[in-house]
Amino acid sequence: MFLAIGCVCGTLLLGSLFAASLLPNFAWTLGLVGGAAAAFFLIAWLSPPGWVENWQLGSWGEQATAKALGDLEHEGWTVLHDLPAGRGNVDHIVIGPGGVFLLDSKRLSGSVLVRDGVVTVRRPDDPNLTYQHTGAVHLLHLARQTHDRILAATRINTWVAPVMVLWADFPQGEAEDRCAYVHGDRIAEWLRSKPQTIAPQRVPQVADAVRAAWVRDAL
Repeated sequence: MFLAIGCVCGTLLLGSLFAASLLPNFAWTLGLVGGAAAAFFLIAWLSPPGWVENWQLGSWGEQATAKALGDLEHEGWTVLHDLPAGRGNVDHIVIGPGGVFLLDSKRLSGSVLVRDGVVTVRRPDDPNLTYQHTGAVHLLHLARQTHDRILAATRINTWVAPVMVLWADFPQGEAEDRCAYVHGDRIAEWLRSKPQTIAPQRVPQVADAVRAAWVRDAL
């Protein structure tokens, strides 16, 4: 993201300098353009706007979860990353003996408490300030949507378990309601601990069904 912003700002800065050398009468105006581009990049770098900061946090969480799932792939689990879903994406789908799991990664600043399916985040700068994170609603929708896609594509009716992977101060470590909430450091072990619902020899078949669901929608 910052690479793209840097390229745009750099192009404007260099372009304004080049144009000023050709059009000296407009050098002052072009200098303002170049200066504004440099200032915008500096501000974005030091204090990114909310949408950039949210994107950075989401990207970091997604990458951290992918790394945490690496050992499972070596153990025969199938892990699919960054699958398109409407205007957004599914971070990860994990298929193994314990079932099919849809994972959404969240990196949150603050202390997290999950109670009765409600995620409350206490801000680190002021413990008296809290807010409720509503990502579980979207996660449940994605899990249902994924189940329906698999069923439509392959006629395999398999439950898709929604899991929010929390990269945050989460003293509980794990909590379960309509979806599961698991600290990122525990996600691999938590998945291994789930009781077997898919015979090991059927895991590749179910994984192919999940892939087929996305290929079918892409056609």
